[in-house]
Amino acid sequence: MRGICGILSAAALLAGHATPALAQEAGTSFEQAQYEACLNLINENPEAAYEEGLAWRAQGGSWPAMHCIALSQVALGQYGIAARRLESTAEGAVVATDETRAIMFGQAGDAWLAANEPANAERAFRRGRDFGPGDAGLALGVAEAAILQENWANAQTAAGDAIGLDAGLARGWQIRAQAHLEQGNLDAASADLNEALARDGENIEALVLRGRIAEARRTGG
Repeated sequence: MRGICGILSAAALLAGHATPALAQEAGTSFEQAQYEACLNLINENPEAAYEEGLAWRAQGGSWPAMHCIALSQVALGQYGIAARRLESTAEGAVVATDETRAIMFGQAGDAWLAANEPANAERAFRRGRDFGPGDAGLALGVAEAAILQENWANAQTAAGDAIGLDAGLARGWQIRAQAHLEQGNLDAASADLNEALARDGENIEALVLRGRIAEARRTGG
């Protein structure tokens, strides 16, 4: 499953993408510097970052302030609230680049997964793909959310999209293998699992899945 650490590491990436949008919106580098400082504070003291974000927002801060608040809430374990805020921030950040908005929707999807709400996660990842159709991670997020909902057909399709964008994604091959298995297509499941293991031969979940496929062949189920 995609990790919360991925949400926070993407925050540093976002700080680098914010400048063009903020130049249009604020016309100065002040908000950009404030944004970077707030994001950097999250790893050190998320409560302080949250309070700083709220104060910044009260002073008229735009989407970067909201984004910092949301990521602070992720760090504080408030996953559902953070996910909702990340989605609304991404929707409202019309001056931000498509890449930035795609990242924020991906972060929202990850937060929804952490909140054990895969249906909401799938929605966020799919919305992110509207802004980042070439982002393999977003396609993989859709697949992760679909497999958790036991929607095998959607998981198979989304995992295929992820693999098509980045064939090196072992997790994409693994999810599609599981989707094939659940739909009774054992040959396709074996083929995809072999691809997954070729890329990550020590993955425990993949090794367990290999056992399930072998058992299904043995029992004919």
